[in-house]
Amino acid sequence: MTEASGRTGGLLTKAARLLGRAVREPLVQFLAAGLVIFGVNDLIHGPDRGPPGESITVSQGQVQQIAQSYRLLAGRLPSKAELDALVDDFVTEEVDYREAVAMGLDANDTIVRRRMRQKLEFLLEDADASSEPTEADLKAWLDAHASQYRLPERRAFRQILASGDKRGEAAPSAAADMLKQLRAGADPSRLGDPSMLPAAMPLTTEQGVEALFGDAFAHDLFAHEGDGWFGPVASPFGDHLVMQTSREPGRSASVADVHDRLRNDWIEDRRNQRRIAFQSKLRKRYQVRIDWPEPYASQSAAPDATPAGTTLGTAAGPVESVAPLSPGGGLPEE
Repeated sequence: MTEASGRTGGLLTKAARLLGRAVREPLVQFLAAGLVIFGVNDLIHGPDRGPPGESITVSQGQVQQIAQSYRLLAGRLPSKAELDALVDDFVTEEVDYREAVAMGLDANDTIVRRRMRQKLEFLLEDADASSEPTEADLKAWLDAHASQYRLPERRAFRQILASGDKRGEAAPSAAADMLKQLRAGADPSRLGDPSMLPAAMPLTTEQGVEALFGDAFAHDLFAHEGDGWFGPVASPFGDHLVMQTSREPGRSASVADVHDRLRNDWIEDRRNQRRIAFQSKLRKRYQVRIDWPEPYASQSAAPDATPAGTTLGTAAGPVESVAPLSPGGGLPEE
């Protein structure tokens, strides 16, 4: 029995030596650490159910949104077969999207970057969507930007056309003859050539007249200060005889005159200010480094030496300008 005990002790000693040697092996230590990590993960998250990317659930709300989008385009709700096809396309799109992200196809994509920026800014705009200006806000905004809302001069007039298409080069002389008849008391309704242009215009701005009759006609009309018929006034349609019937000088606007414009501009300004403040806050979290290429690296930050549209730094965050990259792609040696 003593001999058997000795043999057993010897075996245990050898096993202990082998175990100690194995424990010191890096590979064994790595496997042991992995087993511990997987064991803790199972305790916390439960048994492995497969990669989360393999599960796609299309909720009732998403199906309803797909159906309503179809209704907006087609004017009716989709049939079950049509909805099946739409939902199947949605699932295909989701699968492709996840696979593309997993492959890193979204990285360094200008379109994706711009879309993410837009979504971030939309979130900021939504926060201000319910903010409505008071009348005092609108009045203060108008007082601070009065010149932007000044109401332009408006003029009303009648016109008679000597058509260039019908009369050709004789249109100016025909208009001059009709002007003599008007000044002699002729009935305006019996003169002129028919056209799609209005025979009379209500009070209209110079820009509005320009849209219908052209730049030269609008300029001559608003430059004329006399009464009665005058002309000929040229336009792309021929030569006109014109008589102003009413005039309203330009004036400062009241809140009631431009209420909607004031509201929209006030809201847009709030959104811009919020966006600027948000970007400024974000920029403070980053140290910006710019490796300027030639010839920009050798230029100063003075306005007269900076190419149009280039900003060398902002108050929103520190910007570090460094030497240009060397031909090999690395930074030049000091």
